[in-house]
Amino acid sequence: MAEKISLEVVTPEKEVFNAMVDSIILPAVAGSTGILYNHAPLLTVLQPGVLIYRDNGQEGRIAVSNGFMELNNNVARVLVSAAEKAEDIDTARALASAERARTRLAERQEGLDVVRAEASLHRALARLKAANYTQE
Repeated sequence: MAEKISLEVVTPEKEVFNAMVDSIILPAVAGSTGILYNHAPLLTVLQPGVLIYRDNGQEGRIAVSNGFMELNNNVARVLVSAAEKAEDIDTARALASAERARTRLAERQEGLDVVRAEASLHRALARLKAANYTQE
């Protein structure tokens, strides 16, 4: 049998992804973390970013928000508040969200929740990165 890792990506609303993969790269708070078959058990905190998985030479991307990843016996469970596969990302919507957050942060109106605005910006940028969006 091939040496694979079971990758599950779950939000409170739904299972976003579930498949056997060759490797995983996660946006952990401590830095980008790579997972290969037979990795030691691990529990790590995730930050908004792009989860990259590879299987049979193909790469997949999933934008993830804050959450956790538990790895044990070649089963990786990613539990995040939001996740979106690259092919499902609406780049126009993500661009608009990033622009709104940038505007709020630049104007710094009274009562602005800076942490929330920055989190919104990071989520939008992660979605754009997962979708491989580049401005021409």
